[in-house]
Amino acid sequence: MSEVDATTKPVEAPPAEQQEATTAGETAEETSKEAGTEDASMIKTTAKTDYKDFKKNNKFDPSVREVTDDPESIRKQVEFYFGDWNFPQDKFMWETCGGSENKPMAISKIHSFKRMRTFQPYSAVVAALRDSKLLEVSGEEGSEVVKRKTPYKPMAEGKAKAEAATVYVKGFGDENPDTQFDLESFFAQFGEVKGLKLRRTNENLFKGSVFVTFANEEEAKKFLATEPKPTWKGHELKIMSKKEYCEEKNELIRQGKIEPSAHGARKFYEGKDGSRSGRKGGRDQDDWKKRREQDQKNGFRGGRGGRGRGGRGGRGRGGRDGGRRDNGPVKDATYSESAPEGKESNGKRARDEDAAGEEPAAKKVDTKEATEA
Repeated sequence: MSEVDATTKPVEAPPAEQQEATTAGETAEETSKEAGTEDASMIKTTAKTDYKDFKKNNKFDPSVREVTDDPESIRKQVEFYFGDWNFPQDKFMWETCGGSENKPMAISKIHSFKRMRTFQPYSAVVAALRDSKLLEVSGEEGSEVVKRKTPYKPMAEGKAKAEAATVYVKGFGDENPDTQFDLESFFAQFGEVKGLKLRRTNENLFKGSVFVTFANEEEAKKFLATEPKPTWKGHELKIMSKKEYCEEKNELIRQGKIEPSAHGARKFYEGKDGSRSGRKGGRDQDDWKKRREQDQKNGFRGGRGGRGRGGRGGRGRGGRDGGRRDNGPVKDATYSESAPEGKESNGKRARDEDAAGEEPAAKKVDTKEATEA
């Protein structure tokens, strides 16, 4: 994805009657308009949003797992952090390691991740990583560091291929402390899983749906064609490719049956936040002033080319997105985890629970980055 502490201000809680009607799956409006499109036997989400403390909405708790020194499990988890799927979209990992610079990272730091704490003792973690085919360990005893044997290289088609290998599955009901682990085991029986992301509302409540990225598009198609169709605890699941899911949401938005999310997590990828103008974490809040000053130096003083409060392209208070703030917490992250506990994430991805990238908000659902339930 999550262990990330929200660094943005919490959204103002809606009226009591609206809070009561809002569940993790979708808004009450969405629920009523889409009720006829889903199988009646599907497990629905019933959990209510805690607007006072968003962290309480996330039930994930890796401490429910037994402590182990299993080297295979240790390697699998750490290799996930450094792998081609997670690494480019995990802001904390990317910035700590300098992206393609491949700077080594202290194993003690990795061992502090919530999900890693079930691997004990520390020496077992170091020993397991020394046998990794992907990672290289160095440093003095007690101060070991680890990095990729081969630096990450941005791939033009990498992101598109991952999207094509991703499926959407809904019908898992409410979250419990080990839902992430249960779902990882569930999907593993259908093929190699690169990342599994529990989808969440802006308030961090599980929507009852996931994005699962398989090893490649062929594996994803194989899962979609599985017969009989996979079920969860004896109940039907809504299953489709991520592309089909996005197209479905686009159509519902076009028909006016649902509205795209007003807020959403920023999509980080290969060193870029992917934020749009007007969102917190995108351009600097005073950036428009700098542009105005630059325009004035170049001879433009308001009017059509102005970018202050006036002008056709105004991007100050009168701009299209001017002044709008993203008040929701940073969402999800997969097999994943986060920055060490107690450290503010500054918008960095959480690595504790899911490994898929966060979903950006947009006025129009992108076929690659849908945000609605």
